[in-house]
Amino acid sequence: MKPLARPAAFALVASFALYATAQSSLPKAVFTAKTIAIINDTKTGEVSDGALDQLNRWGHFKIIDDPETADIVLRFDHKNERDGRNTQKTDDTGKTTDWGYTMTFSSEVHMHAYLKGSDTAFYSTKSSDGKKKGGQACVSSFEDAWLAQR
Repeated sequence: MKPLARPAAFALVASFALYATAQSSLPKAVFTAKTIAIINDTKTGEVSDGALDQLNRWGHFKIIDDPETADIVLRFDHKNERDGRNTQKTDDTGKTTDWGYTMTFSSEVHMHAYLKGSDTAFYSTKSSDGKKKGGQACVSSFEDAWLAQR
């Protein structure tokens, strides 16, 4: 590595580390919040069922139905992705000797947390677990961040 490249690379890595740390800090209002509500933009109630189960286990927030009056709102959505790929093998003459098609599927539950009156999420996470487990995992991730910074 060239003499000037090493300090520049270190500075770049350090700045990304500081940025990541700054992004993971929860606002102070999160620690004084008393109520929480869920908005479920998925096509199934299983995601919110899992989230409610985890919130009840945690026991820190009072769960309310009205997102307008809640101190924190957890908004869930669900993303599905499909990716198809053609594969072909050719011999030395250029003739196709084998072909195939593969399809992969992925599914994720996303959660964004908002403070009362804010349109900008202060915390976001996702889970590739199933619907109910995805809701649980997202709330658990928020709980872990909350406890780590408490």
